[in-house]
Amino acid sequence: MSGVTSSVDKACQVIREAIRSGQYPGGSWIREVAVAERAAVSRTSVRQALNVLAAEGFVELHPNRGAMVIEWSSENLLQVFDLRVMLEAYGCELAASHASVQDVADLKAEAERFSELVAKRNRRHMNAIAESNNRLHRKILDASGNRHLASLLTAVVQVPMVSQTFARYDQAALDRSAAQHQDLVHAIAAGDRELARATMQAHILAGKRVIFASRDGDASPVQPGTDHSAPSVGRKISKAEKTVNTTKGSKSS
Repeated sequence: MSGVTSSVDKACQVIREAIRSGQYPGGSWIREVAVAERAAVSRTSVRQALNVLAAEGFVELHPNRGAMVIEWSSENLLQVFDLRVMLEAYGCELAASHASVQDVADLKAEAERFSELVAKRNRRHMNAIAESNNRLHRKILDASGNRHLASLLTAVVQVPMVSQTFARYDQAALDRSAAQHQDLVHAIAAGDRELARATMQAHILAGKRVIFASRDGDASPVQPGTDHSAPSVGRKISKAEKTVNTTKGSKSS
């Protein structure tokens, strides 16, 4: 039984990676034979993996046709970002109260890893940057102490954000994201619930602006002059407060 589970997990990993890297873009069909060969597993394991990925929101299953990678519309992405603003900000607030010394150490290490990847200024590292971002957000949710929240957000965080957001970041936006990650860790380490929540809200809204800037007719990455800064522990939090006030006045709050 463990062998079957391992084969399914391996197939899931191969397909997820292909989706995140853009090998399987939204709207494309996944070929079972190709996945089976690449993962060195049976087609039965691939079919089971596709059922798992359908439940996670990566693909849609079509009877007698196969599995298609979900293509995220602007409306769907907006809904996901709105959920993240509310739920991840809450998770970050909880992490500020519940994170252990080891949790903080792990978060600092991941934030440093992200910064190092960004500093290399090599677009070939974009997938590694996206994976590091995903790990950091997952670690924050784990540190919140709310397992239900972490489980609820796993699929939401992974599906559209990892590749679609960072594919639209220029170097200035990546540098800002790295700084925001450091701010998140500092707020959690300081045990400042309010700052942790505000910082996460600002961070996710920055990603939202990057996505929708390109979808609203500007296919180029966000420009350096655009303000995507998040509050820092060492400076005033007026920008974060403005973000919170704006969010409170909208549906996503």
